[in-house]
Amino acid sequence: MAGNSMLCNSLLTVCASLLALHAVQATLPPLEGMGMVTSMKGLSAQMYPEMKGLGGCYLLLNRTGPVGSQGSSDVDNDVDAPLLHYDNLDEAHNRDVIVLVPVKQSVALMQQLQTGSDLQQHVKGVLIDDTDPPDSYSSLGPFPGAEYAPYAQKAYLWNPAGAANNGLVPARAWFPVPFFLLTPELALAAQQRAAHNALQGYKQKKQYHARLKLAMTSSGKSNSSACIWAGTCKPLGGYSVWSAIPPLPAIAAAGDANRPIILVVAQTDSIDQFHDSIQGADASLSSLMVLLAALNILQGTNAAASYTKRVVFLALAGETWDYMGSRRLLYEASLGSNSTAGVDMSLIEQVIEVGQVGRLSGPPDRLSKLHAHSQKGAGFGNTISMIAALTAAAAEEASVAQVDVQAAHASNPGIPPSSLMSFLRINPSIQGLVLTEFDQAFTNPYYASRFDNGSTINAAGVASTAAVLAAAVHRLAGGDPTALKLNMTVVGQVISDYMSCILIPAPGYACPLAQAIMTPDYTYDTATSARNYAPKQYIGVLQVVPPSDQLLQSPWGKSNLARFVWNLMALGSSSSGQAECDPFEQTCSAGQVCAGWRGNSVGYMGKCVNATVKYVPSYSTQFMSAACDDPYQAKWQVTDAADAWHQQYNWPADPMWTESDWPLGVPVLQLYLHEARAVEMAVLAAGLVVTAAVAAASFIAQTAFERHVKRS
Repeated sequence: MAGNSMLCNSLLTVCASLLALHAVQATLPPLEGMGMVTSMKGLSAQMYPEMKGLGGCYLLLNRTGPVGSQGSSDVDNDVDAPLLHYDNLDEAHNRDVIVLVPVKQSVALMQQLQTGSDLQQHVKGVLIDDTDPPDSYSSLGPFPGAEYAPYAQKAYLWNPAGAANNGLVPARAWFPVPFFLLTPELALAAQQRAAHNALQGYKQKKQYHARLKLAMTSSGKSNSSACIWAGTCKPLGGYSVWSAIPPLPAIAAAGDANRPIILVVAQTDSIDQFHDSIQGADASLSSLMVLLAALNILQGTNAAASYTKRVVFLALAGETWDYMGSRRLLYEASLGSNSTAGVDMSLIEQVIEVGQVGRLSGPPDRLSKLHAHSQKGAGFGNTISMIAALTAAAAEEASVAQVDVQAAHASNPGIPPSSLMSFLRINPSIQGLVLTEFDQAFTNPYYASRFDNGSTINAAGVASTAAVLAAAVHRLAGGDPTALKLNMTVVGQVISDYMSCILIPAPGYACPLAQAIMTPDYTYDTATSARNYAPKQYIGVLQVVPPSDQLLQSPWGKSNLARFVWNLMALGSSSSGQAECDPFEQTCSAGQVCAGWRGNSVGYMGKCVNATVKYVPSYSTQFMSAACDDPYQAKWQVTDAADAWHQQYNWPADPMWTESDWPLGVPVLQLYLHEARAVEMAVLAAGLVVTAAVAAASFIAQTAFERHVKRS
């Protein structure tokens, strides 16, 4: 009898709970796709769909002022207003609203907000819906970084997608109200609720609202110098990585110090108005994968020992922020910093930069061509021999790659937006090329945007470009063309491995290759608590620059991407030792580095390898970090130490990019039904019903059990 009573107790509790949930759900306005909920958690998710920890357009500050967006400066004072679809924007002239806008109309809304004072007064926030992507979109202008170009045609159209914005540059725009990019799930929820509000009419008190929390520590009325002084922001920054083949000798050999250098360059990050969503597949990960694969090909041979020139492979961080990475590297080289020892500007004879190549068709499309861009005019280096090497390599030893190379169109004003611009500023006589998939203008319709993702990449084309680059560099460095044997199946697998790690959100850095050579950082998915290893192509901020060279050249404080690149460059060396090491205490001999370190446990130690691989910090030349190993105690300062160097080479003013700090619990976006008194009372009643039902069931079961005991 007691068992039957316990069963009745459970059934009664379940039934009471379901009745209570149904009572609450019945008070909610019907929305398309809304099904019956069976748990309080499900009911809460339906009543208050939300997004935490991502999606915000954060406050950045530069030399002249703010960029991005921010909410209320008081973290406890959320931005709260009715949800309105962009199609009904006329209603925003009469009342405060938060606007839901499809991405195809987002640029138009931003332009209206920047020019319409009435809208500025009533639009309290913007939610962007990417459900239906545009045919083209760029967060930068028609000629990104035009002021850095070594020619006068600053209005040349390199980026057609940027020209469609009619003068607006989303990644450089400022809005004093919070902007959020919605996840697909929250976009659907917002669409439904905005449609309900429109159907019911905006004079009704019972409306769906959006509640936004995007408080920033810095002021939107400030600039980077002021926020650095106040300690409310950090410099944008990260780490570039370079490697040399053959490696630099531990003790300089006679004649080796003056060996000419071929510099192979690729950028590592990208840009968008919403930093959490940057993928940068074509620009710039395709070029980075080509650089790493070409290095892998050359390291797999013994040919480098016979080279008459040293080849330096350089992965530059921060270039989308006004060529911050190349400017810092060149400045550090001018100071003789240890991080750039071996990259002597006076010895750099040739530069090959790999640009956008991810959309290049691979075999069997023989019609696809790589375009080699060079700078025309007196005083600039002659690149005829470089183009000849690329053409010959594509036709002979890399013929299996089935890619043609040709000089870019003669009508071009010069090189496209590229890091090569920085190197030509220091030494215009350098022979420099930019290798790209396009001829006269970008063919990537999503340059510098979150839509430049892995779905746009042709892996076969990337592999083909890597093969051609490796063969051409081998020729230029003095190698015997017949000594280089290319296996496109192997090269294709290398590219596939890279893509799974740094391009595809899952597995991301949980990929076997990354797990074998490093211990990747991860975040937690707020919904599932699962580890998230998705790659991030936003450069982020620098907490501190380590004062000691040992710490600077260690994994400490480096991003997943920087450590991934560093370890691939180091472990590709054919001269690997067996001595165990760690980067902090059990270090390697001179001329060696500790590669593949994942921790100090057995099986996780690194190996000493004969290689030259170095990190170079990338951040504004107008900032300096106080000597402190503790990132929580670091103090950044503004400095004019580089001013004379800037003037010597006529650099544009350093923008001094920073990102505001923000409080814990930011960002948050929540949708809810406002002033729904019936819902509040129903929730209260449901709680009381469940409590009473459980109490009654427990009493009945207890009484039945006591009677059973007495009868026994």
